[in-house]
Amino acid sequence: MKSNGGGCRGLVKLDADIKAIARSIIQGNEKRKKRIKNGQASAFDLQAAQVIDNALRGTCGNIESVRVRRQMQEKIYKSIVYNMPYEYIADALCGRRQFYEYRQEFIKRVASAMDMLPEQKGQEHGN
Repeated sequence: MKSNGGGCRGLVKLDADIKAIARSIIQGNEKRKKRIKNGQASAFDLQAAQVIDNALRGTCGNIESVRVRRQMQEKIYKSIVYNMPYEYIADALCGRRQFYEYRQEFIKRVASAMDMLPEQKGQEHGN
């Protein structure tokens, strides 16, 4: 894995298969919420829903206003769940590049919490 390099606060470029699985877990969250509400949830449903909620709340940390941060988090979540590109999101509250950095951060947090990322050994090579 290689570093994203562009001031992305330590984000690592995800392998395509890991990213696809993490996105699928996020995209299935609305159905998962219904199963939880109806008492038909599996252990995986409960774990995934909690991971997604925690990962989403951890994104956009550099936005000071709680209200604005929550709005941005909701837009990021919906962009993945409904497969909506930045251009279709009204009032995105940030530029296109920043939006996709937030989105990538969310996906990476989900992948990390689900133990999908390989362990990084030998990180002594500096920045």
